[in-house]
Amino acid sequence: MANVMTNPTFFPRRINMYVPAMQYSADVNYNGKTRVNFGAPVAASATLVASGVSIAAVGTTDLSTVAAFPETYGRNISIVASGAATSGLTINGWDYLHQPISEGITLTGTTAVAGVKAFKDFNNIVITGTTAATTINVGSGARLGLPYKCIRCEYEIANGASAAAGTLTAGVLTDPQTATTGDPRGLYTPTTTLNGTNIISAVFDFLNDVNTSNNGGLHGIRQYTA
Repeated sequence: MANVMTNPTFFPRRINMYVPAMQYSADVNYNGKTRVNFGAPVAASATLVASGVSIAAVGTTDLSTVAAFPETYGRNISIVASGAATSGLTINGWDYLHQPISEGITLTGTTAVAGVKAFKDFNNIVITGTTAATTINVGSGARLGLPYKCIRCEYEIANGASAAAGTLTAGVLTDPQTATTGDPRGLYTPTTTLNGTNIISAVFDFLNDVNTSNNGGLHGIRQYTA
């Protein structure tokens, strides 16, 4: 294991760089074991994406001017209502490859709902279920996106020192993806605190297999979009 994925900088906005059935990448070692550098991810924020969005009526709230998540591979979202809401909504945006991505969320009142897909950039919120006199906040979650389809985390490195492996939510193989299936590459929750200062990397096992329809590969199943 020698490769160290640092933070690539050239991801042209709105150009979809997803590669179907991708088998090889210079970033990934021949056995799939690769170290990924996440930089210094910032702490989760309950209002980083949007604050006080009314869900009293069906409609669409534009998010195109919202700054993208700073993490190279994105992260999950978190949504919470101001009151006892169990209505639904859809977040539309893009992942780090600029694949269009849509995630359906059902609110659980004032308990935050953690998203299961890794967003990088945002388009809009579509309110599909209403609750009178209620608003929502949309923020960033604690789980980081991954560059390729992952099946295992070997260990973590924090500020140059060894740390225990965090929690991996493995890439979901469901084909096609839906609005509620987990991220096709997976999500990673570091052991190390996300605070914008701690520099975090980890060693993962990535997988390039495809299914019987020849879908999948290193980039996983194509993201769902509404």
